[in-house]
Amino acid sequence: MEIRICENIRRLRKEKNYTQETLANMLSITPQSVSKWERGEGYPDITMLPSIASCLGVSIDVLLGNDQMIAEERIQNYISEYKRLVIDEKMRYSAFTLAQNAYEEYSYDYRIMMLYVNALKLFHPESSKNEIERICKTVLQNCDDKVLCSDAAYFLNGFRNADDRMQFLKKYIEYGQDWNWFKVYSLDSEESKIMMQHDIMDKWWHLNMYIYVLGDLFNEDQTRQISHEEKIALIKKCQAIFNAIMDEGDLGEYTLYVGQYNEFLAREYAALGKKEETLHHFEKAIDGWVAYSQLPMEYEYKNILMTHRPYTAESVSGQHYDLERYKNDINNNSDFDFVRNDECFKAAYKKLCIE
Repeated sequence: MEIRICENIRRLRKEKNYTQETLANMLSITPQSVSKWERGEGYPDITMLPSIASCLGVSIDVLLGNDQMIAEERIQNYISEYKRLVIDEKMRYSAFTLAQNAYEEYSYDYRIMMLYVNALKLFHPESSKNEIERICKTVLQNCDDKVLCSDAAYFLNGFRNADDRMQFLKKYIEYGQDWNWFKVYSLDSEESKIMMQHDIMDKWWHLNMYIYVLGDLFNEDQTRQISHEEKIALIKKCQAIFNAIMDEGDLGEYTLYVGQYNEFLAREYAALGKKEETLHHFEKAIDGWVAYSQLPMEYEYKNILMTHRPYTAESVSGQHYDLERYKNDINNNSDFDFVRNDECFKAAYKKLCIE
């Protein structure tokens, strides 16, 4: 049986709004011990389980995750069934009903939250704006999954005020300092290499988010107007950092960002009326989204920086980011009107209409 106590301690602590220090004081241990548990570098002594469960207000079974096995299976079924229904024209609205049911049953699960947001955005975008904003802000404030946070930021269409942006930025600055790098660099061992391989994309993601936030790339209601040229320059910085780490043809789950970066660039070039650049990045964006929607069930990275990075299709929480959403965005974006009749545009767009 899979032991999920490490992630459960972290999740339950945050649900209680406890800091690691608060929980440590309640248990008469050091905050470093709590941090070590939450990173999966060790387990609490079995004699402490009743005390930990009591502090977090749950049973020992819930703390250990025994009841989560069934829940996890149902959540995966909901996600798979949603993806199946949403691409079937005859069954698409059933996807919304399924997403509603999933959210009613597992409203605490960030994957289900974003699946529901996906459905609201797809089927009821105008009437659900407040609900979408509420859920996305909850994900951004509490979830540590990088893909889900990226999705939430996208659906939120920008932080509404400076306080929200500061809260988001502060969270990831603090999260990025959580590793004991002295230990990592002082150990010439397989363990230290694995730790660095697991962490390298987290560090990349932090840099990615810093550029987005500092450049106001999330924020459509900008107090400081940034030009399309400036946005293009910033997103190309993100691409350059990404390409410095990843190998072409060995992207796995990070194929998502090929779609995201090129979608962003296509929109900005379209706003400038630059046809050749718009078509180039539009085609690359669609290739990225299609490849992401067709990820294999299992994948092993060949890149020496990523060889121990775990990946299975079930673990990629952002695959609900579907082609139908992107297709609707393209249809509703008037900036693309000047290239819609171009044969290259039509050929690329046709790839989204997969049966």
